[in-house]
Amino acid sequence: MNLVIVEIKRNELVFATFRKKRGELSFVEAARHPLGQEESLPQLLEEFAASAPAERRVILAIPSNQLFMRELELPLSDRRKIRELLPLELKGETAVDTDQLMFEAVPLEEGKVLAVWAKRHALEDKIRLMTGKGLEPEIVTASLFNWQCLIPTEVESATVAITDGESLAVFRNGKPLYFRPMTSGEPDAEVTKTLAALEIGKGLTVDRIFSHGGRSQQAASSNASADQETSPFPPLPVNGEFAEAFAGDTNSARDLAGAYAVARAIATGDPVNFRSGELAYTAGQAKTRKKLRLSMILAVSFVILLFAEVGLRYYLVKKDVDSLNNSIKTIYREVFPTRKKAVDEVAELRSEIKRLSSGKTSSNLLPILTKLAEAKGDDVFEVFEAEISGNQVHLKGDARSIQAVNDFKTRTADALSNVEVGEIKSRPDGSVSFVLRGAVKEANK
Repeated sequence: MNLVIVEIKRNELVFATFRKKRGELSFVEAARHPLGQEESLPQLLEEFAASAPAERRVILAIPSNQLFMRELELPLSDRRKIRELLPLELKGETAVDTDQLMFEAVPLEEGKVLAVWAKRHALEDKIRLMTGKGLEPEIVTASLFNWQCLIPTEVESATVAITDGESLAVFRNGKPLYFRPMTSGEPDAEVTKTLAALEIGKGLTVDRIFSHGGRSQQAASSNASADQETSPFPPLPVNGEFAEAFAGDTNSARDLAGAYAVARAIATGDPVNFRSGELAYTAGQAKTRKKLRLSMILAVSFVILLFAEVGLRYYLVKKDVDSLNNSIKTIYREVFPTRKKAVDEVAELRSEIKRLSSGKTSSNLLPILTKLAEAKGDDVFEVFEAEISGNQVHLKGDARSIQAVNDFKTRTADALSNVEVGEIKSRPDGSVSFVLRGAVKEANK
């Protein structure tokens, strides 16, 4: 994802693009343009939007001189709650009614909070302008509140001041301590006076002070001409992740340190953001809702297909069960042709089989029927009636021919004695119906 930082400074406009990948930032490109007439800003935004990467998050950094600040002591540490409380806390103490202001909070040391606010209409104008040019900012912040990531590793535990000629920030042990926009035409002298006032008023001694931005780059260059305005403060050291983001290009790193600090805050934490409440960024939410809508449609489609598959399986299983039930009913009617109505065909068949398999009957009946079934052969189509009374067996069936009946009679000799065939009736197709009688042999009883 590309992070596009649009940093509006007092006299220039900076575009810086960073690529965020796996939590690491890398510098892609940047451009710096002087700001003269008011109409130059819309033109520059339009020209940059035409070449900006399609996949991007746009962050606007406004000048610090458009902000108002005041230190407060509040028994809270949650920035969201502090932000909601500030309009009530500062009611009647601001030049403009608090309803026309947008508030943010920066926790400081010793339980103090820096209340920061900007005029709503000024922010709305900038947001509207950038949105009209296709660069709607997701976050509106100020660079100086994110400079703690620029503190060199070797002085992290010291009291460090950082300036870009337009703002001053003081940190102790890497934590914010003091912020101030520079308002006079001599920023370096104002920085010196401010640090002296801090030492007298708060007993705060700054161990090191560094500069960054275009003026620090000139100060670091041995080729700077005599008439160039340079900073008397040493340029910001470039090392660690700061140097890695710019692939070791020290001059570019110092020049774009403010934009890098904003990108780093976006990538790793919760930056100061004046787009809240009625000015909250909603385009991202709309994109998220659109993505969620697509996901929801896919999920619903999946559920529909799942139920369709379950319904199809249920239909096929029901069809198989109905076919099985019909087969059972057919067998039942063949087994019990005289019964008019069955209550439960399966239960009745199971009961009859158990009855045949139990008691004295099972020792005679089932073996006899088994032998007769084995003797039937293919030429005897079926035996549709079998009656056994004592040791007398009476069978009725259909056969292919009279010879088939005689063959069946011969094959029953192992099971029956005194076998007789009677009442043979011929049909036009040559088949016959027959009646066979016999007595169960003693060996089969």
